[in-house]
Amino acid sequence: MRSPIAVATLLLAGVAHGDVLEIEGTLCRANRSADRLIVDAGAKRHPVALSGSTRVAFEGLRLAREDLRPGDRIVVLAEGGPAGVLQGLRIDIQARAGPGLLDAILGVRPRLIGRFGVREAQTEFFTLHLPGDEFVRVDAKAAYGPHGRVWVSTLKMGDLLEIDGEWVKEREIRASSIHVITDDEPGSCRKRAREDEAKEDTAAREAAEQRFLDGHDPVEE
Repeated sequence: MRSPIAVATLLLAGVAHGDVLEIEGTLCRANRSADRLIVDAGAKRHPVALSGSTRVAFEGLRLAREDLRPGDRIVVLAEGGPAGVLQGLRIDIQARAGPGLLDAILGVRPRLIGRFGVREAQTEFFTLHLPGDEFVRVDAKAAYGPHGRVWVSTLKMGDLLEIDGEWVKEREIRASSIHVITDDEPGSCRKRAREDEAKEDTAAREAAEQRFLDGHDPVEE
């Protein structure tokens, strides 16, 4: 059985500092600012740090890094950094996780996925930021989540939300459910990561990933 230190080292090692490489995989985890990611490339999970200059694009449309969603299939062009953390230069989204705004408005897929923007004064209304600088007004007065009533005051700037409800205007939805998925990881990612892992190894790896997502860079040995 690997020690927690060995698991963390395997997570963060393997790419020389300064090397540029391209990896294709699934975005499994992201922090609230979407400037730190965990990308599953099949045989390995990579920690990737993004800067303000990292280019993100989907079908020719330039997006903000905050538009990235866990579950997205992506290609990452990155440079090797200290302790094996990849410094993202460009991210191309190959396939999106979740529906787009047009599908939702047309009623094909009423569910929306976006990031919490701004609360309107002390009300239960807020703006939801969608990819491509699209915004939707959300009426959350009657919104519930997995643990009961959702109050807008409990949501944080940048939280990734999954919303279902009824359209009352072209750009306004009356939410019936709001699920905060900021820290969620797709089940397929968890399953692949935990294959052949002992419980202790899984706990150590997930703790190392969380520390990275929280802004603590690993220390090179």
